[in-house]
Amino acid sequence: MADFYARVGGDEVERLLEAKDAFERALRIIEGDYAKGISEFERSRDLFARLGDDAEAAVAEMWAAQFLPDVARVAEGRRRLTALIEQAAVRKFGVIAAPAYYWLGVGDFGQGGLSRTSRNFKAALRLAEAGANAFEMQHAREALASYYSDLGELEPALAYAGLMLPDADTYYQSPRQSWREKGTLSDLSLKLKFFAASLSFSEEALAIAREDAPDSSRVNSNLRHLADAAAAMKDFGAALRYAEESRALALSRDDGAENRRTAAEALTLLADVKSETGDCDAALSDYDRALELYGRLPELTAGSYRIHKGRLFCFQRLGRHEDFAAELKTVLAKSEEYRASLREDESRRAFFSDERAVFDAAASEAHRAGDARGAFALVEASRARSLLEFVESDRMMEEVERDFASVARPLSPEEIRARLPEGLQVVEYEVLPDRLLTWVVSRSRFDVYERALAADELEAKVEAYRAAVVAKAPAPAVGRAAAELYEILIPPGLDAGQAACLVPDKSLHQLPFASLVSPSGKYLIEEFVLSYAPSASVLVLATENARRRERAEESLLSVGNPDFDREENPGLADLRAAGEEAKAVAAAGYARPTELTGAEATKERFLRGFEGVGVIHFAGHFVANRQSPGNSKLLFAGGELRASELGAHKLPVAKLVVLSACETGFERYDKSEGAVGIARTFLALGSPLVVASQWKVDSETTRDLMTSFHLNRKRRGLTTAESLRQSQLEALRAGRTAAPFYWAAFSLYGGHARY
Repeated sequence: MADFYARVGGDEVERLLEAKDAFERALRIIEGDYAKGISEFERSRDLFARLGDDAEAAVAEMWAAQFLPDVARVAEGRRRLTALIEQAAVRKFGVIAAPAYYWLGVGDFGQGGLSRTSRNFKAALRLAEAGANAFEMQHAREALASYYSDLGELEPALAYAGLMLPDADTYYQSPRQSWREKGTLSDLSLKLKFFAASLSFSEEALAIAREDAPDSSRVNSNLRHLADAAAAMKDFGAALRYAEESRALALSRDDGAENRRTAAEALTLLADVKSETGDCDAALSDYDRALELYGRLPELTAGSYRIHKGRLFCFQRLGRHEDFAAELKTVLAKSEEYRASLREDESRRAFFSDERAVFDAAASEAHRAGDARGAFALVEASRARSLLEFVESDRMMEEVERDFASVARPLSPEEIRARLPEGLQVVEYEVLPDRLLTWVVSRSRFDVYERALAADELEAKVEAYRAAVVAKAPAPAVGRAAAELYEILIPPGLDAGQAACLVPDKSLHQLPFASLVSPSGKYLIEEFVLSYAPSASVLVLATENARRRERAEESLLSVGNPDFDREENPGLADLRAAGEEAKAVAAAGYARPTELTGAEATKERFLRGFEGVGVIHFAGHFVANRQSPGNSKLLFAGGELRASELGAHKLPVAKLVVLSACETGFERYDKSEGAVGIARTFLALGSPLVVASQWKVDSETTRDLMTSFHLNRKRRGLTTAESLRQSQLEALRAGRTAAPFYWAAFSLYGGHARY
């Protein structure tokens, strides 16, 4: 630009001023009329270009292109922004590339291209940081905070929100940027259930918008935030007033494409609030009007999904069963489109955890209609879909994430029954708001049982029982609770001659089923060989994977008591018994055992060896991170191995992984994926069987249990599931370790194997 101005002659000044005037005029009118503003930016661009001022022509083009999605010209906006990015790379227009990527991300989000959205926002941030562009750094951080907040990934949302606030490097903050930040903080506060804070941020943002651009769609955006916050605080009167004001403001403008979108959003908000108050007939009317407006904006698809969901729940509440069934087809189709657009495992889990209510409503409706198989199919469609993708693939997790759009299909009830092995029965649960459904499925049986029980009441019983077990509460109290839960959860007529694979749901993922007490006074583990799976589809695939590997040699990598960094982890004890455990496992009779203990148990040696062995045993410290399971870590000598790092590996020959550490099986439960922990990660890496724990375990007792487990496998020739059962029975029959705390923590996850 400096070179251009150095060459400008007197006869070009007038045309240059005309171009600048056009640009300034576009800035003034863009808020009120997107179409005219875009046209004026394009006129400015052409004037700059004819003068040879390519830099300012590119700036004007970026301003024009960024608003094209607002007039329903999304594809054109993407094409023009992409061309700008290419031009910026060739001409080294660094100041152009960052905002171009930002606006490309905004357009992608409007079309539901969620993974593309995050990649473009991150590219914008990376370029802004490289150019020390403080304004665009704030811009990109705010966008990423908002993006992750919308997905429900609150940890990265908070991280970016903390970075987006202005600091000493910000030479200027426009009212628009301040408004944008307040809106993002309002939305994030709402997700964190800080409702009063959300309301306050929304009020501040609304005041800025009313002063800076009183007739713009920004006012509608803030009214929407205020309505959401008021509804969350159960102040439905205020929520309706804010929503109605937003609707009236949107409909007072002309019928341009930019205002159709704002009006559709306002009507959707009003319908959502009416639905929450129970006025579903009025809500449906507003949803229909919003849908009609979106129908005239075919390139903007994200908003219509919310509308169809709202209609679905209204039809259910009104008992309009045929309308519910028709709407469900649309909602499920759109849900699958979103699933395909999200490649990152963590993003999928967060987004579809929030969408689980759709599948619960659908399963409930199918069960009401007497369609047990249809209800079961819907339950399977909602369970562990990301894990199913990993288990089905022969590629590393990070490779699958780069091409997640294939979307593995859950098996039908008929396929599941046909592919289940003989000698196995599946007990699968569905926890609905007001009742519990339980299926018993085998090659010869398909039954469903219903029990009226509120989900909150069941969760309270499960949490109280688990807490009593972990606290080693007096046996009579624990026994009474165990008997009550057995009566609630264990269906009649289970075949004592078959193993049982339990597929829990929601709060049931944290329940130690093995310790439930039958009417005869026996623990469930005394009656059945038990295992767990996140879905029947994952169970079938993991079982078939195990069958392919059953004749393979069982070489061993046994890790015990790594010499971890005590300064970094001052609260963790030395695990002498874990070292003894690793040595005992290595001596159990495995082929070519490799033993790593103490200073030799490094992360590097583990990673070099674990991909090529049949059995992996880790006895050491695992540090769970419930807020961010990807940052949970196994501690090794001289370093730590985070769960997220394992995505760059695959286990092509592993038959079994044993995670003999605290809380390796359950860190938290996810409504869409089930139990989330490092055991799930090892299943995703390709191991068909994983043994892991539900709580902080006793090191000495675990040493004895695990030694017995491996001896049962190698010297007695028992299957993995039966070996674990027998070691647990030994512990419960010994007086010192009879309490469930000592033996019920460990479970077998994944498939059913004959080894």
